[in-house]
Amino acid sequence: MKRSTFNINFFIKKKKLLKNGEAPIILRITVNGTSSELSIKRSTMVSLWDNKRNKLKGNSEKAKEINDCIQSIESQLFNHQKNIQESGKIVTAILLKNAFLGLGEKQWTIKELFIIHNDNIKSLIGNGYAKGTVTKFKTCLQHIVNYCNLNYHSDHVLLSDVDHKFIVGFELYLKTIGKCQHNTAIKYVKSFKKIVRIALANDYIRRDPFLNYKVKLKTVSRICLTQAEIDRLIEKDFSIKRLEVVRDLFIFQCYTGLAYKDMYSLKKENIILGIDGHKWIIKRRVKTKIESRIPILPQAQEILTKYINDPCHLIGNRLLPVPSNQKMNAYLKEIADLCGIEKSICSHIGRHTFATTVTLSNGVAIETVSKMLGHTEIQTTQIYAKVLDDKISRDIDKLRNNLAS
Repeated sequence: MKRSTFNINFFIKKKKLLKNGEAPIILRITVNGTSSELSIKRSTMVSLWDNKRNKLKGNSEKAKEINDCIQSIESQLFNHQKNIQESGKIVTAILLKNAFLGLGEKQWTIKELFIIHNDNIKSLIGNGYAKGTVTKFKTCLQHIVNYCNLNYHSDHVLLSDVDHKFIVGFELYLKTIGKCQHNTAIKYVKSFKKIVRIALANDYIRRDPFLNYKVKLKTVSRICLTQAEIDRLIEKDFSIKRLEVVRDLFIFQCYTGLAYKDMYSLKKENIILGIDGHKWIIKRRVKTKIESRIPILPQAQEILTKYINDPCHLIGNRLLPVPSNQKMNAYLKEIADLCGIEKSICSHIGRHTFATTVTLSNGVAIETVSKMLGHTEIQTTQIYAKVLDDKISRDIDKLRNNLAS
């Protein structure tokens, strides 16, 4: 049996320059002397093309991106050739081209795969996924739909059409029209990246459009209250009951480090007697299902005792009368104004304050704080835990005394 010949070649069409003056890069697949061609949707200046090596010259970002793309296409075509041979079919240039393009297979759109993914994780709420995660992906899908309608005049864009330009354009859309801050925008891009990974894993697309997309989250300075500000909140008398309740709840967070959802779902069975003879909160976090182990400080116990006869105990067996997160954050802004605190306070600031002011600044080891917060890595705790000036001052005072003795 005569052995078939198989050749892959890349070249540029110098006589069909694009409006930007660049020449389109063409892939030619040849099997037994019969060829089939297609554009790889990349272009370059004629002077930058290396005819002998079938790739771009130099080490520019664009050269690296296009050369990586060429290498990826070659690898995919060899895999397609192998798969076709193993299936018992005769390898032809047209068959290889269609296999590469995915012709004859279902062409998935971004929207439909995104919807399937969101429906799947929605069914897993409470079993590996939190409601907030589902909301995040649902919002990301809406941003994608808006972006596609605006820039591609359709919300049925194929996953195979997603490229580096699409991703960069989506990030720009999020930061401008979407009015997202940098870190929020990047988190939505990462959510979209998960959908692309699913497509790659299921062989719905042949190349990873995120291959040369790199961006980092910006380091954000975490706000926390000082001890003086905590004391100001505690000492303030409120004539309005709702403000008094929310103040108490926030102080409880400052002395336990519980996130809003964990405080909301706190029940009697989460309070146990620890090995030290004191009461502890032992509870799996709603967000991560990681266990938090928190000895109850006197300030936190005082609040638990204050609301021991509250009707919330009859509603879902909850220990504290926690309102919606939206209401709590709105009331906290009002409370901050009444207490003369100029910082923008929200529920999560209580968790930051516990990590920084209440524990680390008082000499509690970061490993201990990490365990109480329910973190799996110390690096996560370090995000919350900035060292305050007064802690630095106390440590240096100790150093001065040691050096003087």
